Amino acid sequence: MSNYQVEQIVFVFKSVGSELSKMLIMGILFQNEILLFLFQLIVMCLLRSFSGGFHFYSYWSCLLASVLYMSSLVFIFPNITLPLYMQIFLLSISFCICYLIGPVLSKYRINFPKKQLYFCRNVTCSIIFLFSLILYIIPQNRYMVAGSWMIILHSLQLLAAKILAKGGRINDI
Repeated sequence: MSNYQVEQIVFVFKSVGSELSKMLIMGILFQNEILLFLFQLIVMCLLRSFSGGFHFYSYWSCLLASVLYMSSLVFIFPNITLPLYMQIFLLSISFCICYLIGPVLSKYRINFPKKQLYFCRNVTCSIIFLFSLILYIIPQNRYMVAGSWMIILHSLQLLAAKILAKGGRINDI
């Protein structure tokens, strides 16, 4: 095994350990709303796996940002219920944002094949479309409201991450 391969394996173990520890810490923090937290975590992981977003490069800044982000999505946004047509409209805008600018990759992900980028973008848009369809069919409940806000906020942070990746120049998007 080469030194490069060993470094890759170490990186994978550090990354997985870091992510699992953050999920465990947040699970403890949100234990009174654990089901809503887990639902939001699933939606977030699906979206971020295929579209990326903001990346923090230290454990503590990432943990802090994740706790603040998830706190708002578990405790605040599920209590803000918009009419169904407005949720569908905002999800449509989120779909367009993710289609036009996604995915936003970490600075460490270079030389990502175009075909893979298109695949990731299409999966993200499919997730948003399917969620919108389910939202239209299933009666409104706290989980669907929270999931809608997760998608909306995800697309907004994706847009912000793209702007920052371009050096703050909106015209380059």
